Amino acid sequence: MNFLKAGLLFSGSTISKLFAGLFIVKMIAITVGADGLGRLGQFMSLMSMVTIMAGGGITNGVVKYVSEFKENKQKLNDYLGAASYVTFTASFFIGIGLYFAAAEISEWLFKTTVYTSVIHVLSFVQILIALTNLLMGLVNGYQRVKAFAAIGVISAIIGAAGVAVGCSLFGMKGAMYGLMWMAACPILLLLPWFRISLRFQWGSLYPRWNKEKVIQFTHFSAMLLVSVLTMQMAQIIVRELIQQHDSWVEVGYWQAVTKISDAYLQFVTVVLANYFLPRLAGLKQHSDIKREVNLAYKYAIPTLLAMVVLIFIARDPIILLLFSRDFLAMKEFFTFQLIGDVFKIAAYIGAYVAVAKANTKLYIAAEVIQALMLVVLCSIFVGQFGAVGATYAYCLNYIVYFLIVNYVLRRYLNGQVG
Repeated sequence: MNFLKAGLLFSGSTISKLFAGLFIVKMIAITVGADGLGRLGQFMSLMSMVTIMAGGGITNGVVKYVSEFKENKQKLNDYLGAASYVTFTASFFIGIGLYFAAAEISEWLFKTTVYTSVIHVLSFVQILIALTNLLMGLVNGYQRVKAFAAIGVISAIIGAAGVAVGCSLFGMKGAMYGLMWMAACPILLLLPWFRISLRFQWGSLYPRWNKEKVIQFTHFSAMLLVSVLTMQMAQIIVRELIQQHDSWVEVGYWQAVTKISDAYLQFVTVVLANYFLPRLAGLKQHSDIKREVNLAYKYAIPTLLAMVVLIFIARDPIILLLFSRDFLAMKEFFTFQLIGDVFKIAAYIGAYVAVAKANTKLYIAAEVIQALMLVVLCSIFVGQFGAVGATYAYCLNYIVYFLIVNYVLRRYLNGQVG
Protein backbone atom coordinates (compact mmCIF):
# COMPACT_ATOMS: atom_id res chain seq x y z
CA MET A 1 0.00 0.00 0.00
CA ASN A 2 1.59 3.31 -1.06
CA PHE A 3 1.21 6.80 0.42
CA LEU A 4 -1.57 7.83 -1.97
CA LYS A 5 -3.66 4.69 -1.41
CA ALA A 6 -3.30 5.09 2.35
CA GLY A 7 -4.40 8.68 1.99
CA LEU A 8 -7.52 7.63 0.12
CA LEU A 9 -8.38 5.01 2.75
CA PHE A 10 -7.84 7.47 5.59
CA SER A 11 -9.87 10.15 3.80
CA GLY A 12 -13.24 8.77 4.92
CA SER A 13 -12.22 8.89 8.56
CA THR A 14 -10.53 12.25 8.15
CA ILE A 15 -13.46 13.86 6.33
CA SER A 16 -15.87 12.67 9.01
CA LYS A 17 -13.61 14.08 11.73
CA LEU A 18 -13.25 17.29 9.77
CA PHE A 19 -17.00 17.81 9.45
CA ALA A 20 -17.54 16.75 13.04
CA GLY A 21 -14.92 19.24 14.20
CA LEU A 22 -16.40 22.05 12.11
CA PHE A 23 -19.89 21.23 13.35
CA ILE A 24 -18.63 21.39 16.93
CA VAL A 25 -16.95 24.75 16.35
CA LYS A 26 -20.21 26.06 14.85
CA MET A 27 -22.23 24.87 17.84
CA ILE A 28 -19.77 26.42 20.30
CA ALA A 29 -19.63 29.71 18.35
CA ILE A 30 -23.41 30.01 18.29
CA THR A 31 -23.80 29.03 21.95
CA VAL A 32 -21.02 31.01 23.62
CA GLY A 33 -19.84 33.50 20.94
CA ALA A 34 -16.31 34.76 20.24
CA ASP A 35 -15.72 35.65 23.89
CA GLY A 36 -16.76 32.17 25.04
CA LEU A 37 -14.77 30.46 22.28
CA GLY A 38 -11.69 32.32 23.47
CA ARG A 39 -12.19 31.13 27.04
CA LEU A 40 -13.04 27.61 25.90
CA GLY A 41 -9.71 27.55 24.09
CA GLN A 42 -8.05 27.26 27.48
CA PHE A 43 -10.01 24.07 28.21
CA MET A 44 -9.18 22.76 24.74
CA SER A 45 -5.50 23.14 25.58
CA LEU A 46 -6.04 21.25 28.83
CA MET A 47 -7.92 18.53 26.95
CA SER A 48 -5.12 18.29 24.40
CA MET A 49 -2.58 17.80 27.16
CA VAL A 50 -4.70 15.21 28.95
CA THR A 51 -5.72 13.35 25.77
CA ILE A 52 -2.17 12.98 24.50
CA MET A 53 -0.60 12.22 27.88
CA ALA A 54 -3.35 9.89 29.13
CA GLY A 55 -1.75 6.53 29.71
CA GLY A 56 1.77 7.93 29.65
CA GLY A 57 1.81 9.33 26.12
CA ILE A 58 3.18 6.12 24.60
CA THR A 59 0.89 5.79 21.56
CA ASN A 60 3.69 6.45 19.07
CA GLY A 61 5.83 3.90 20.91
CA VAL A 62 3.08 1.30 20.65
CA VAL A 63 2.77 2.01 16.92
CA LYS A 64 6.54 1.62 16.46
CA TYR A 65 7.02 -1.62 18.38
CA VAL A 66 3.85 -3.36 17.19
CA SER A 67 4.83 -2.47 13.62
CA GLU A 68 8.33 -3.87 14.15
CA PHE A 69 7.48 -7.05 16.10
CA LYS A 70 3.97 -8.06 15.01
CA GLU A 71 5.45 -11.23 13.50
CA ASN A 72 7.39 -12.07 16.69
CA LYS A 73 4.74 -13.02 19.24
CA GLN A 74 7.08 -13.31 22.24
CA LYS A 75 8.69 -9.91 21.76
CA LEU A 76 5.34 -8.35 20.91
CA ASN A 77 3.76 -9.67 24.13
CA ASP A 78 6.68 -8.30 26.15
CA TYR A 79 6.13 -4.86 24.66
CA LEU A 80 2.35 -5.03 25.10
CA GLY A 81 2.65 -5.99 28.76
CA ALA A 82 5.06 -3.12 29.37
CA ALA A 83 2.82 -0.71 27.43
CA SER A 84 -0.16 -1.72 29.54
CA TYR A 85 1.88 -1.28 32.73
CA VAL A 86 2.90 2.25 31.72
CA THR A 87 -0.65 3.10 30.61
CA PHE A 88 -2.40 2.17 33.84
CA THR A 89 0.33 3.49 36.13
CA ALA A 90 0.42 6.85 34.38
CA SER A 91 -3.39 7.08 34.32
CA PHE A 92 -3.54 6.52 38.05
CA PHE A 93 -1.15 9.35 38.84
CA ILE A 94 -2.61 11.72 36.22
CA GLY A 95 -6.08 11.11 37.64
CA ILE A 96 -4.93 11.77 41.21
CA GLY A 97 -3.17 14.96 40.14
CA LEU A 98 -6.15 16.30 38.21
CA TYR A 99 -8.63 15.51 40.96
CA PHE A 100 -6.78 17.16 43.82
CA ALA A 101 -5.50 20.12 41.80
CA ALA A 102 -8.85 20.78 40.07
CA ALA A 103 -9.59 24.06 41.86
CA GLU A 104 -6.11 25.43 41.19
CA ILE A 105 -6.26 24.39 37.52
CA SER A 106 -9.66 26.06 37.11
CA GLU A 107 -8.39 29.27 38.73
CA TRP A 108 -5.26 29.25 36.58
CA LEU A 109 -7.05 28.74 33.26
CA PHE A 110 -10.28 30.68 33.79
CA LYS A 111 -9.54 32.97 36.77
CA THR A 112 -12.44 31.28 38.60
CA THR A 113 -13.05 27.99 40.42
CA VAL A 114 -16.47 27.48 38.84
CA TYR A 115 -15.07 24.75 36.55
CA THR A 116 -13.57 22.65 39.35
CA SER A 117 -16.30 20.01 39.00
CA VAL A 118 -15.58 19.70 35.27
CA ILE A 119 -11.92 18.93 35.95
CA HIS A 120 -12.98 16.38 38.60
CA VAL A 121 -14.93 14.55 35.90
CA LEU A 122 -11.94 14.77 33.55
CA SER A 123 -9.75 13.08 36.17
CA PHE A 124 -11.86 9.92 35.76
CA VAL A 125 -12.58 10.17 32.01
CA GLN A 126 -8.86 10.28 31.21
CA ILE A 127 -8.63 6.59 32.17
CA LEU A 128 -10.94 5.73 29.26
CA ILE A 129 -8.97 8.05 27.01
CA ALA A 130 -5.77 6.25 28.04
CA LEU A 131 -7.21 2.87 27.08
CA THR A 132 -8.42 4.34 23.78
CA ASN A 133 -4.91 5.62 23.05
CA LEU A 134 -3.40 2.20 23.78
CA LEU A 135 -5.85 0.31 21.56
CA MET A 136 -5.58 2.84 18.72
CA GLY A 137 -1.81 2.42 18.87
CA LEU A 138 -2.33 -1.31 18.34
CA VAL A 139 -4.65 -0.71 15.38
CA ASN A 140 -2.08 1.59 13.79
CA GLY A 141 0.82 -0.73 14.55
CA TYR A 142 -0.97 -3.64 12.89
CA GLN A 143 -1.68 -1.22 10.00
CA ARG A 144 -5.38 -2.10 9.91
CA VAL A 145 -6.21 0.96 7.82
CA LYS A 146 -9.82 0.00 7.03
CA ALA A 147 -10.61 -0.62 10.69
CA PHE A 148 -9.03 2.68 11.65
CA ALA A 149 -11.12 4.50 9.06
CA ALA A 150 -14.38 2.86 10.15
CA ILE A 151 -13.75 3.53 13.83
CA GLY A 152 -12.85 7.13 12.99
CA VAL A 153 -16.04 7.76 11.02
CA ILE A 154 -18.43 6.28 13.56
CA SER A 155 -16.75 7.76 16.64
CA ALA A 156 -16.64 11.21 14.99
CA ILE A 157 -20.39 11.09 14.46
CA ILE A 158 -21.34 9.96 17.96
CA GLY A 159 -18.72 12.26 19.48
CA ALA A 160 -20.04 15.32 17.65
CA ALA A 161 -23.58 14.42 18.70
CA GLY A 162 -22.45 14.39 22.32
CA VAL A 163 -20.86 17.82 22.03
CA ALA A 164 -23.99 19.21 20.36
CA VAL A 165 -26.22 17.91 23.14
CA GLY A 166 -23.87 19.27 25.80
CA CYS A 167 -23.72 22.73 24.20
CA SER A 168 -27.48 22.91 23.72
CA LEU A 169 -28.39 21.87 27.25
CA PHE A 170 -25.57 23.21 29.43
CA GLY A 171 -23.69 25.90 27.49
CA MET A 172 -19.99 26.26 28.32
CA LYS A 173 -19.84 23.37 30.79
CA GLY A 174 -21.80 21.20 28.41
CA ALA A 175 -19.26 21.92 25.67
CA MET A 176 -16.49 20.83 28.03
CA TYR A 177 -18.26 17.59 28.93
CA GLY A 178 -18.91 17.00 25.22
CA LEU A 179 -15.22 17.35 24.39
CA MET A 180 -14.44 14.70 27.02
CA TRP A 181 -17.06 12.40 25.51
CA MET A 182 -15.59 12.87 22.04
CA ALA A 183 -12.11 11.87 23.21
CA ALA A 184 -13.33 8.77 25.07
CA CYS A 185 -16.18 7.42 22.90
CA PRO A 186 -13.98 5.43 20.42
CA ILE A 187 -13.52 2.87 23.21
CA LEU A 188 -17.13 1.77 22.58
CA LEU A 189 -16.07 0.61 19.11
CA LEU A 190 -12.55 -0.56 19.83
CA LEU A 191 -13.45 -3.15 22.46
CA PRO A 192 -15.84 -5.22 20.30
CA TRP A 193 -13.62 -4.82 17.20
CA PHE A 194 -10.59 -6.24 18.99
CA ARG A 195 -12.60 -9.19 20.22
CA ILE A 196 -14.58 -9.98 17.07
CA SER A 197 -12.42 -8.93 14.10
CA LEU A 198 -8.85 -9.11 15.39
CA ARG A 199 -9.63 -12.00 17.79
CA PHE A 200 -7.21 -10.36 20.14
CA GLN A 201 -6.04 -12.23 23.22
CA TRP A 202 -6.60 -9.74 26.03
CA GLY A 203 -4.17 -11.61 28.26
CA SER A 204 -1.28 -10.13 26.25
CA LEU A 205 -2.27 -6.73 27.65
CA TYR A 206 -1.94 -7.84 31.25
CA PRO A 207 0.34 -5.22 32.88
CA ARG A 208 3.85 -6.62 33.30
CA TRP A 209 6.93 -4.86 34.63
CA ASN A 210 9.82 -5.08 32.18
CA LYS A 211 12.50 -2.55 32.98
CA GLU A 212 14.06 -2.48 29.52
CA LYS A 213 10.76 -2.14 27.67
CA VAL A 214 9.31 0.39 30.13
CA ILE A 215 12.39 2.58 29.70
CA GLN A 216 11.99 2.38 25.92
CA PHE A 217 8.39 3.54 26.22
CA THR A 218 9.37 6.36 28.57
CA HIS A 219 11.47 7.82 25.75
CA PHE A 220 8.22 8.34 23.84
CA SER A 221 6.57 9.65 27.01
CA ALA A 222 9.37 12.17 27.36
CA MET A 223 8.95 13.30 23.76
CA LEU A 224 5.20 13.74 24.10
CA LEU A 225 5.43 15.28 27.57
CA VAL A 226 7.76 17.97 26.28
CA SER A 227 5.68 18.41 23.11
CA VAL A 228 2.40 18.79 24.98
CA LEU A 229 3.66 20.91 27.83
CA THR A 230 5.63 23.23 25.57
CA MET A 231 3.15 23.84 22.74
CA GLN A 232 -0.04 23.81 24.79
CA MET A 233 1.52 25.99 27.45
CA ALA A 234 2.69 28.27 24.66
CA GLN A 235 -0.88 28.53 23.37
CA ILE A 236 -2.19 29.30 26.85
CA ILE A 237 0.39 32.09 27.15
CA VAL A 238 -0.51 33.42 23.69
CA ARG A 239 -4.18 33.63 24.68
CA GLU A 240 -3.25 35.54 27.81
CA LEU A 241 -1.08 37.92 25.74
CA ILE A 242 -3.94 38.60 23.32
CA GLN A 243 -6.48 38.98 26.14
CA GLN A 244 -4.27 41.44 28.00
CA HIS A 245 -3.62 43.49 24.85
CA ASP A 246 -7.17 43.34 23.48
CA SER A 247 -9.95 41.14 24.92
CA TRP A 248 -11.36 37.61 25.01
CA VAL A 249 -13.22 38.43 21.76
CA GLU A 250 -9.92 38.78 19.88
CA VAL A 251 -8.75 35.59 21.59
CA GLY A 252 -11.86 33.99 20.11
CA TYR A 253 -10.93 35.18 16.61
CA TRP A 254 -7.44 33.73 16.96
CA GLN A 255 -8.85 30.51 18.41
CA ALA A 256 -11.31 30.25 15.50
CA VAL A 257 -8.64 30.52 12.81
CA THR A 258 -6.43 27.98 14.61
CA LYS A 259 -9.38 25.56 14.76
CA ILE A 260 -9.82 25.93 11.00
CA SER A 261 -6.13 25.08 10.60
CA ASP A 262 -6.46 22.08 12.91
CA ALA A 263 -9.47 20.85 10.96
CA TYR A 264 -8.11 20.88 7.43
CA LEU A 265 -4.59 19.82 8.45
CA GLN A 266 -6.12 16.52 9.59
CA PHE A 267 -6.09 15.44 5.95
CA VAL A 268 -2.30 15.38 6.04
CA THR A 269 -1.44 14.70 9.68
CA VAL A 270 -3.67 11.61 9.94
CA VAL A 271 -1.84 9.97 7.04
CA LEU A 272 1.54 11.01 8.44
CA ALA A 273 0.78 9.58 11.89
CA ASN A 274 -0.93 6.39 10.77
CA TYR A 275 0.86 5.45 7.55
CA PHE A 276 4.09 7.45 7.33
CA LEU A 277 5.22 6.81 10.94
CA PRO A 278 4.77 3.00 10.86
CA ARG A 279 6.54 2.91 7.48
CA LEU A 280 9.48 4.87 8.83
CA ALA A 281 9.65 2.66 11.93
CA GLY A 282 10.27 -0.40 9.79
CA LEU A 283 13.05 1.16 7.67
CA LYS A 284 16.71 0.72 8.62
CA GLN A 285 18.74 2.19 5.76
CA HIS A 286 19.14 5.97 5.48
CA SER A 287 18.58 5.75 1.73
CA ASP A 288 15.18 4.10 2.31
CA ILE A 289 14.23 6.71 4.90
CA LYS A 290 15.23 9.51 2.52
CA ARG A 291 13.12 7.99 -0.26
CA GLU A 292 10.09 7.70 2.06
CA VAL A 293 10.49 11.31 3.24
CA ASN A 294 10.72 12.57 -0.35
CA LEU A 295 7.60 10.59 -1.23
CA ALA A 296 5.75 12.19 1.67
CA TYR A 297 6.79 15.65 0.48
CA LYS A 298 5.74 14.76 -3.09
CA TYR A 299 2.16 14.00 -2.10
CA ALA A 300 1.58 16.01 1.09
CA ILE A 301 2.82 19.47 0.13
CA PRO A 302 0.95 19.89 -3.21
CA THR A 303 -2.22 18.63 -1.52
CA LEU A 304 -1.74 21.09 1.32
CA LEU A 305 -1.04 24.01 -1.04
CA ALA A 306 -4.27 23.32 -2.93
CA MET A 307 -6.21 23.36 0.35
CA VAL A 308 -4.55 26.61 1.47
CA VAL A 309 -5.38 28.42 -1.77
CA LEU A 310 -8.98 27.23 -1.69
CA ILE A 311 -9.47 28.25 1.95
CA PHE A 312 -7.94 31.69 1.38
CA ILE A 313 -10.18 32.39 -1.62
CA ALA A 314 -13.29 31.19 0.24
CA ARG A 315 -12.47 32.63 3.67
CA ASP A 316 -15.55 34.89 3.88
CA PRO A 317 -18.12 32.15 3.19
CA ILE A 318 -16.11 29.78 5.39
CA ILE A 319 -16.41 32.22 8.32
CA LEU A 320 -20.16 32.61 7.75
CA LEU A 321 -20.62 28.85 7.41
CA LEU A 322 -18.57 27.85 10.44
CA PHE A 323 -19.26 30.76 12.76
CA SER A 324 -21.43 33.84 12.19
CA ARG A 325 -21.25 37.44 10.94
CA ASP A 326 -19.83 38.39 14.33
CA PHE A 327 -16.65 36.57 13.32
CA LEU A 328 -16.06 38.32 9.96
CA ALA A 329 -13.44 40.54 11.58
CA MET A 330 -11.17 37.48 11.83
CA LYS A 331 -10.57 37.24 8.07
CA GLU A 332 -7.39 39.31 8.41
CA PHE A 333 -6.00 36.41 10.49
CA PHE A 334 -6.00 33.97 7.54
CA THR A 335 -3.07 35.02 5.34
CA PHE A 336 -0.11 34.36 7.60
CA GLN A 337 -1.86 31.53 9.45
CA LEU A 338 -2.21 29.59 6.19
CA ILE A 339 1.37 30.26 5.10
CA GLY A 340 2.54 29.06 8.51
CA ASP A 341 0.47 25.87 8.11
CA VAL A 342 2.42 24.90 4.98
CA PHE A 343 5.78 25.29 6.68
CA LYS A 344 4.48 23.51 9.79
CA ILE A 345 3.58 20.35 7.89
CA ALA A 346 6.79 20.51 5.86
CA ALA A 347 8.73 20.62 9.13
CA TYR A 348 6.67 17.85 10.73
CA ILE A 349 7.44 15.44 7.90
CA GLY A 350 11.10 15.70 8.80
CA ALA A 351 10.45 15.66 12.53
CA TYR A 352 8.60 12.33 12.24
CA VAL A 353 11.93 10.68 11.47
CA ALA A 354 13.05 11.51 15.01
CA VAL A 355 9.82 10.01 16.40
CA ALA A 356 10.09 6.84 14.30
CA LYS A 357 13.68 6.29 15.36
CA ALA A 358 13.02 7.23 18.99
CA ASN A 359 15.65 9.99 18.82
CA THR A 360 14.47 11.60 22.04
CA LYS A 361 17.08 14.35 22.31
CA LEU A 362 16.52 15.69 18.81
CA TYR A 363 12.75 15.60 19.13
CA ILE A 364 12.69 17.31 22.53
CA ALA A 365 15.11 20.00 21.37
CA ALA A 366 12.94 20.73 18.33
CA GLU A 367 9.74 20.96 20.39
CA VAL A 368 11.26 23.28 22.98
CA ILE A 369 12.72 25.53 20.29
CA GLN A 370 9.45 25.95 18.38
CA ALA A 371 7.42 26.62 21.53
CA LEU A 372 9.88 29.16 22.91
CA MET A 373 10.12 30.90 19.55
CA LEU A 374 6.33 31.11 19.32
CA VAL A 375 5.99 32.74 22.75
CA VAL A 376 8.83 35.19 22.16
CA LEU A 377 7.61 36.15 18.69
CA CYS A 378 4.01 36.51 19.90
CA SER A 379 5.07 38.76 22.76
CA ILE A 380 6.74 40.99 20.15
CA PHE A 381 4.15 40.91 17.36
CA VAL A 382 1.01 40.99 19.55
CA GLY A 383 2.41 44.00 21.37
CA GLN A 384 3.11 45.69 18.04
CA PHE A 385 0.13 44.64 15.89
CA GLY A 386 -2.50 43.32 18.30
CA ALA A 387 -4.18 39.91 18.05
CA VAL A 388 -3.41 39.45 14.34
CA GLY A 389 0.27 39.65 15.30
CA ALA A 390 -0.09 36.13 16.72
CA THR A 391 -0.48 34.84 13.14
CA TYR A 392 2.62 36.75 12.03
CA ALA A 393 4.51 35.08 14.87
CA TYR A 394 3.07 31.65 13.97
CA CYS A 395 4.16 32.00 10.35
CA LEU A 396 7.70 33.16 11.11
CA ASN A 397 8.04 30.52 13.81
CA TYR A 398 7.37 27.62 11.43
CA ILE A 399 9.51 29.03 8.65
CA VAL A 400 12.47 29.06 11.05
CA TYR A 401 11.47 25.66 12.50
CA PHE A 402 11.31 24.14 9.01
CA LEU A 403 14.79 25.41 8.21
CA ILE A 404 16.16 23.94 11.45
CA VAL A 405 14.48 20.54 10.96
CA ASN A 406 15.54 20.37 7.32
CA TYR A 407 19.17 21.10 8.26
CA VAL A 408 19.22 18.45 11.03
CA LEU A 409 17.45 15.89 8.83
CA ARG A 410 20.02 16.29 6.05
CA ARG A 411 22.83 15.77 8.57
CA TYR A 412 21.08 12.68 9.99
CA LEU A 413 20.57 11.10 6.56
CA ASN A 414 24.21 11.78 5.75
CA GLY A 415 25.28 10.00 8.92
CA GLN A 416 26.50 13.18 10.66
CA VAL A 417 23.87 13.02 13.45
CA GLY A 418 23.08 9.85 15.42
